[in-house]
Amino acid sequence: MVIQQTLYFEPVSVRCFPRELPVRQIPILETKKAEVMSIDPYDPCPCNSGKKYKFCCHSIGDEVSKISHLHETHQTATALQLLDRLKKKYPEQPLSYITEAQILMAERRFEDALVPLNECLEREPDHPAAHSLLATSSFLAHGYKQSQKTIYTAFQKCAAVDVSLATPLAISIAIALQMRGYYLAAREHFALAMRVASQEYQQNLFMNLLEFDGDDQIPYQFRGVHVLERCPLEESEQQTTFEKAQRLANLGCYRSAAGLFKQLAEATGLVILWKNAAFCYAWATDEVKAAELFRQAAKLESEFAEAVELETLAQLLDLNNTAEVVNSIEKIYEVESLAKFLGLLDQHPQVLRGNVPPPQDQEETTPVAYYQILNTELDAESRGEAITLENVPTVIGDIDVFDADRQLGHKANIRLYAYEGDQLTQAEEIFADALGKDGKTECGLQEQEPESEDTGTPLSPVPTEQWPLFFRWSFPQKMPILKRRELEAEQWKVLLSKTWPETPLAGLDGKTPVEAAKDESLKVSLTAAVYVLDAQTLSLGHFLDFTELSPALEVSELPALEIDESSQFNTCSSMTQNRIPVKELSDRQLMYIFNRALLIRHPRFLYDVLIEVLSRDECKKEVDLDRVYTTLTEICHKKNQREEMLSWIHRGQENAQASQAFENELQWKMRELSFRLEDTSDPGLSDFMKEIWDKYGKKMPQIREYLKAFAQAFDLDLPWMKESSLLDTGDLAGNVSSEGIWAPGEETPEADSGSGSKLWLPGQS
Repeated sequence: MVIQQTLYFEPVSVRCFPRELPVRQIPILETKKAEVMSIDPYDPCPCNSGKKYKFCCHSIGDEVSKISHLHETHQTATALQLLDRLKKKYPEQPLSYITEAQILMAERRFEDALVPLNECLEREPDHPAAHSLLATSSFLAHGYKQSQKTIYTAFQKCAAVDVSLATPLAISIAIALQMRGYYLAAREHFALAMRVASQEYQQNLFMNLLEFDGDDQIPYQFRGVHVLERCPLEESEQQTTFEKAQRLANLGCYRSAAGLFKQLAEATGLVILWKNAAFCYAWATDEVKAAELFRQAAKLESEFAEAVELETLAQLLDLNNTAEVVNSIEKIYEVESLAKFLGLLDQHPQVLRGNVPPPQDQEETTPVAYYQILNTELDAESRGEAITLENVPTVIGDIDVFDADRQLGHKANIRLYAYEGDQLTQAEEIFADALGKDGKTECGLQEQEPESEDTGTPLSPVPTEQWPLFFRWSFPQKMPILKRRELEAEQWKVLLSKTWPETPLAGLDGKTPVEAAKDESLKVSLTAAVYVLDAQTLSLGHFLDFTELSPALEVSELPALEIDESSQFNTCSSMTQNRIPVKELSDRQLMYIFNRALLIRHPRFLYDVLIEVLSRDECKKEVDLDRVYTTLTEICHKKNQREEMLSWIHRGQENAQASQAFENELQWKMRELSFRLEDTSDPGLSDFMKEIWDKYGKKMPQIREYLKAFAQAFDLDLPWMKESSLLDTGDLAGNVSSEGIWAPGEETPEADSGSGSKLWLPGQS
């Protein structure tokens, strides 16, 4: 989002979702509706009973096809009436019950869909599709925990006839659990959906899995594969129980499997069994129990690195379920005169108007105005020369403004959000000060009660122990980006070396890291806390270098794995993978790890992998060098290693020139320009822009329009551009990205929108 008077900078982009979402917000996988009119009598019945069509629902097939067409043409009420008659006339035919349930689910009437499905199962108790749809509807209506027994029954019934019938159920659970923040459970249900899906669905499901594993807002320890380990047991009865638990887990009956693994763990005391039980409880969304068992396994684990990984999972799950959070509070107002209200806000130096944030979903109403509340005044015309860590303007609140709906008779609506405590108090004081003594009366402002306790706000709740790491800043638009990045780096240096070490952590029994460092019994827990911090900082836009931590902690990265040429890494967790000594890998192993590292994108490990790939001629032939150089550029940029970043950009340019790819070469030039623009005092910036203007602008005239926009946005004095009499700033205002760089999401004047150019430009991801 863009602030017109100031540049908005928000290093925190995590958006948390409530554990129980309104039904309308939960996506479901559409069930495949069969075309019954053309089915051969000896084909499987479209009701998915497992029987032949001739011996199941043949007599009502034509009627159901017509009814389905009515629903598709938005005649749902008529379709449901006809289905009701059909059920009474042919009560033993499952297709009418299945079709009614599918229509109701498509209308998101999940509670209503349970009725025909239960009716179907009264007549045919083992019908797999009815069980699958019943579990899906129950889950979407009541949640995972309340529907667990129904879900497990469905998985087992489908496995007995056609396991692929469980695909819609598994993927619906996976998507909804991811939105609710049950990341280990969501990832395993994506994997389950992959295991049970028919071939036609596997490609799409594989992409779901890749998107999940590549989401850097999810702790990397929760991404990637986690497998249940084999554990041969001497007693035959225990071995039989283990095999049963394994089968149940493979079917998605995770809580049932967890109970059996826990029973075996208590009897044998084996770490593997405690670990398996912990994962199964996590996959069943019982994260509190899972954390307890991960911690139990960590205490029994003799290998330090393995113990740290188990304790890290425990601490992350505890944080995911802590009640100790700083909540954002929503204040709702109605206003009679919106114009008067906006005029008052626009006059206050600490209430700054910005571009309206994009809607989070299609059903969300878009505000007509958006403001940020700052803790201090900001000199919008300055270049930020006087801004330091001590006085940097901090965003303490947000205001969304919604227009009146005259058709429904709703007044204009104002929503103020701020974090509870000092920020909320100060934000409300500034809001009141902006309106003045008589402003509330003049614009007719009235505070309203929230519609419900679960309305939620755009601001995420922050765990209390993570709150010291949380900051949101705003800067003058003319302030060099490089200066902002330097301030951010200074802030992280203070947070990691001083603030975090003195913060009490639940994972350290309430002690601070400095205190825990003096207790040898907390060595595993302290190291795990650092790896939790590693995941947190990544989600907050920074990546941790262990040297940034206070030396008093005496914490270092986990030791490298011991490997040889026969080592396989397909079952390695993401955290274990990061311990692989890449220099010791064979070329074959390195290429496998290269692809895994690009997916998880943990910057420390990924950097080492990319450097090693570039050092091996055979490996270089197998990779997209353009992607490698781009990724190295991004990593160095995040690390504020400017010189190295520019060296990788130049390597990318050389690679593009060698392949004679003009457009790719231009992309690299524009990438270099975006980084050079971070320091507008760069004496070579003007000449570099002129080189692009002369060399590339002749072949692609729209490039000159982009350069004009940059010149205006960064207030650059470019005599050669003025002399060309080409600078026209009339329609360029406002096209500045959140980093101060013009983002070509909107056309420039004279730009050829039909050119089909795939050009990468500053501001684009």
